[in-house]
Amino acid sequence: MSSITINNTLGAAFLGNIAAACFYGITLLQTYIYYGRNGSDRLYLKCLVFVLWALDSVHLALITHSVYLYAVTDFANFLALEVPVWSILAQVIVTGVSDLIVRGIFCERVWKLSKRNWTLLVTIVTTSLVVFGGSIAFAVRGFGIPNFFALSEISGILYTSLGAGVVADILIAASMCVLLAKRQTGFARTDSMVRVLILYSVNTGALTSLCALLCLITYATMPDNFVFIGVYFVLPKLFLNSLLATLNARRPLREAGSGPMLSIPLTTTSISRGSPSGATQYSRSNHYEQSGLQIQVHRTTESKTDPEPHMAEDEVTSPFHGPSVHLIEGHPFLSTD
Repeated sequence: MSSITINNTLGAAFLGNIAAACFYGITLLQTYIYYGRNGSDRLYLKCLVFVLWALDSVHLALITHSVYLYAVTDFANFLALEVPVWSILAQVIVTGVSDLIVRGIFCERVWKLSKRNWTLLVTIVTTSLVVFGGSIAFAVRGFGIPNFFALSEISGILYTSLGAGVVADILIAASMCVLLAKRQTGFARTDSMVRVLILYSVNTGALTSLCALLCLITYATMPDNFVFIGVYFVLPKLFLNSLLATLNARRPLREAGSGPMLSIPLTTTSISRGSPSGATQYSRSNHYEQSGLQIQVHRTTESKTDPEPHMAEDEVTSPFHGPSVHLIEGHPFLSTD
């Protein structure tokens, strides 16, 4: 049993509250950027982002309330630190609801990118529901315990919920990495975008799974203090910011993937040789002047590709930007659908 001090109880909760408040500031900024940059998103996604922001605000209010009660209202009352206040249990419910919505959004994107792989979908949904159910069960049972020492009676619920959260986040990140790696085409621009998207996918699951794992380890090794609570305060903030960062990165990545093609002008007049629509067109021009020979070579490439029969509707792409844009617009994390 670890020794109990003011530092690893109230101090740990206080530091967790400060860290959560800092991440909430980042959430505000990312939410503002989202609504300013992604006006073409569907209404349901905009509503979900608003709900997530509201839940995040409630979460910060609840953890601040709990820390205020311990630090100010019950100042110097060390026995009060043994009793879980209602707000510290209520924030577990808010965290469960928020994380379920975020995982639901990620799950939808993985489902689309995997071309509706039901096995993968059911696996991720099942683990996500286990996390949600565990959070609700832990909070409800927690309202009936007399002190924090009695948490051992419901520790199995906590282990199951946090463990399932780690599995769900790893599944989402690993699925995205594998599915994206299969989309490499050999084109430099496309493969570069694939690497960027894989990096985003890794970051999506790495921070949240590491935070959940840290919370699990700290509770297993120090169940009698508040260190695991301080870590848990930060968990939903990391998860929401990972989602917002992914949503806000779509526009810059689309613009990077559909940039202008290379042009090498060497003269001003041209004689062109056309080709039918959907083919490659070339135009060349020669212009002789007394000052010397000037040559300009223009090449315009237009490609039209019919979607494959197994391709989802949201993966049909623009006909004139090439393979990079096919990946960008076809990638569900980056599409506006």
